[in-house]
Amino acid sequence: MNTLSTGIADSSITPGRILAAISTQIRVINALILRETKTRYGNYKIGFLWALIEPLVGVTVFVAIFANLRNDSPSGMPLVPFMLVGFVTYALFRDPWGCMQGAISNSRNLLTFPQVTTFDVIIARGLLEILVSFFVLGFLLYMAHLMGFEVRVERPLGVLLVCLLLCVLGLGMGFLFASLEPLIPSIKQFGTQVMSRPLYFGSGLFFTVDTLPAAVREFLLYNPVLHMIELVRGEFFYEFETSYGSWTYASAWAFTTLAVGLLMHQAVHKSAIVKK
Repeated sequence: MNTLSTGIADSSITPGRILAAISTQIRVINALILRETKTRYGNYKIGFLWALIEPLVGVTVFVAIFANLRNDSPSGMPLVPFMLVGFVTYALFRDPWGCMQGAISNSRNLLTFPQVTTFDVIIARGLLEILVSFFVLGFLLYMAHLMGFEVRVERPLGVLLVCLLLCVLGLGMGFLFASLEPLIPSIKQFGTQVMSRPLYFGSGLFFTVDTLPAAVREFLLYNPVLHMIELVRGEFFYEFETSYGSWTYASAWAFTTLAVGLLMHQAVHKSAIVKK
């Protein structure tokens, strides 16, 4: 009886074992992030500069278009910071989703190691993109300030919270598409070509909701990313308060999408590994 009790106690989950497992997973994810960083930015001459060039080009193009079409600022906000906040915070949603999609298919050699799981290779890609996007946002806003543009943050904590909602939504979409991509390869094209383009033009990167016709506004407000862009500008700029961005709607979409993505990953990750 004592021997049986001892065996049961030895096989039980203890806080020490939980902490050891968490520590191991953190080290694995950190190593995967470093590997992904070297692979993505270390093998090209411009390397990390591309992360800055891409949003900068987009902002420059739309600033030029907007400045030629109108002489006033959008809803009273400074034009360049207005565009920067829209484009770079949108990347907090788009980039994790886009880069996580092929994580399993592109990391089959890593999955032969017992310490590495599909969760690790997916989340490592997402976290790297989030870190890069936060750096780009801070760097470009600082550069805009040095160039003489007015950059003032009204509620920094509110800006951070909306940015985190965008990250959560991007991670949820990333887990969902990354889990299904090995089983349904065409889903990646569906995400990048069918979904991402309408989202890019319909998420308020270069407009505010109150400038839209009523019929268009009612339709586009089904898009949770538009709510988040409205909210982040409302928290960032003293000159702007949104009447349309909903914290409840944005939060419900973000956390529900993450839950669905994680549940889908748990349901199909074993099939995704063996699928060729």
